[in-house]
Amino acid sequence: MKIAALHPWDLSPSEAMALQRELAARVVRRGSVPERAVKLIAGADCAFDKPRGRAVGAVVVLAWPSLEVVEHVTVEMPVTFPYVPGLLSFRETPPLLAAFEKHRASPDLLMVDGHGYAHPRRFGFACHLGLLLDIPTIGVAKSRLIGEQGTVAGPRGSRAELTHEREVIGSMLRTRQGVRSVYVSVGHKISLDAAEGWALRCARGYRVPEPTRLADRRAGVAKRRMIEATLEIVIEQRAGEQGRWEWEKDRDEVVFRHELEPMPTHYGCSVDIMNPADGELLDVMLLDPRRPYERGQRTTVRVIDVLRRSDGDDKLLAVPVDREWPSPRTIARARKEIWDWYVWLEKPVTHWGGEEDGLRVIRECGTGEDRSVDLSSRGP
Repeated sequence: MKIAALHPWDLSPSEAMALQRELAARVVRRGSVPERAVKLIAGADCAFDKPRGRAVGAVVVLAWPSLEVVEHVTVEMPVTFPYVPGLLSFRETPPLLAAFEKHRASPDLLMVDGHGYAHPRRFGFACHLGLLLDIPTIGVAKSRLIGEQGTVAGPRGSRAELTHEREVIGSMLRTRQGVRSVYVSVGHKISLDAAEGWALRCARGYRVPEPTRLADRRAGVAKRRMIEATLEIVIEQRAGEQGRWEWEKDRDEVVFRHELEPMPTHYGCSVDIMNPADGELLDVMLLDPRRPYERGQRTTVRVIDVLRRSDGDDKLLAVPVDREWPSPRTIARARKEIWDWYVWLEKPVTHWGGEEDGLRVIRECGTGEDRSVDLSSRGP
């Protein structure tokens, strides 16, 4: 999808607030978006790993009117903007834009799990994303941010206005009998009446409309996967460093073991997961060539692959959690360099297993499962 380059992202909170006021004037709060003009509807949501400062952006594209999923993408990336109420779109929008860039389909309508015009500066998450993507966008939130609300009493489709400073900024809408209302507001290129109509059409048996409900589910699944694939490791030797070094946990010291040709990546081990294949801590290769590390340094990584060996002494491949992932080309080149290095040393490597296989190794080692392999070989 084409994404407008409206502003830089390295802003202070005060600069972000000023930008919201400026961009709010560009939001279009009219438009009917008739059903005949809609073939694809996207839902967008984010999930956060707050302790490690990471976000997962999830975008799901559904066919209209069936609401069957035709495409979905999730993207992980570090969060650089601080948590400031009213400025959450500066945390949530970057991973979602990265997800939209990977989509083949171009939606005709977008729903986001958040507010749009119902915002102190009239420029919430839905407005921000809608303006950047230049498509009709609706904000559907589960809780109120600002405004005075009425009482919604009655069946599905009942509504009440949400007002702030004597202006209607959104509505409370009942999408299902017997459940709490959702908060609907304009994001971009659509009227409030039309936004409510689309929220109702897309609410199929649940309180939350399908586009945002499914995006929320995808984001949650991706977050759990991301956390499961996250390990704390100790750096044993650095990329290009001569010799084989090994961390001794009891002494918390990295010691020299023997001569070895320099490795193409940093190399270390998990601080607490044992590999039953060799009775040693699980080995991890870290793809982060531009950052200097010290032997014995602890760092947190995200596993993306595993190099399988016939002796069970498998090697996980990981990237740092506080940087965006390297490009697919960079990762492919690293895999080849690592493979060639192990083959040159006549190590019993068999294949790259992929991320799912890497998670399987973590699960097996984490439970101490015996993988019944030869224990005679350990090391790079």
